[in-house]
Amino acid sequence: MVLSTGGFINYKYFHHQSELKVDNQIPTSVLSPTISPQTSVPKSTESPLPASYIIENFPFQSQAPLGDWDELHDEACEEAALILVNYYLNQKPLNAEIMDAEIQKMVAWEVETFGSHKDLTLEELAEIADQYYHMTNYNLKNNVDIDDIKTEIAQGHPVIIPTAGRLLGNPYFRSPGPIYHMLVVIGYEGNNIIVQDIGTRRGNYYTYNQKVLLNALHDWTGNPETIDEGSKAMLVFY
Repeated sequence: MVLSTGGFINYKYFHHQSELKVDNQIPTSVLSPTISPQTSVPKSTESPLPASYIIENFPFQSQAPLGDWDELHDEACEEAALILVNYYLNQKPLNAEIMDAEIQKMVAWEVETFGSHKDLTLEELAEIADQYYHMTNYNLKNNVDIDDIKTEIAQGHPVIIPTAGRLLGNPYFRSPGPIYHMLVVIGYEGNNIIVQDIGTRRGNYYTYNQKVLLNALHDWTGNPETIDEGSKAMLVFY
């Protein structure tokens, strides 16, 4: 009877253990009380960013393509940035004469539509992209960081960013540099961000250190004294 009872107990125990091991899964009831399956972190399914990426064949002209830095052209970085993106997306050729004509026409349209030519927030530039160029496939994002910008670039999406221009420290700006300035981001390599900086004729595929660019990344607040309080934003085009 002892042997028989022991055999029955062994059968029940090992039979129960074999049920627990079906499909190599361990039910939560047999986990240690100190282990909680709800606190486990799943592995990310996102692909890592490539070390570098460049949007090739991107057009460039400065905001004063004919070298005339009058008041109109001095305040035309927003228009110039948008023109570059539009001509890239439509694969149209761009030279200095075409760029200047486009800036003149866009500024005239702004004056007629809004009553003035002024510094533009990123949201206002998006409105102009929509109404003037009928560019509707875009996204305005706030509170962004460098990785957010890189992620868009790595997918081939050009990005317009607003900056407190004097924080960029570009030696080719006319001293002391623009209080407010826009750039088109088209690539990155390691810790450097590659841009089309329309604020200088030497701005084709110009590079900024990513920390410098992030520090300068500020949308227009309407007041030069509070430019460094503007949102860190980007306008992405698809």
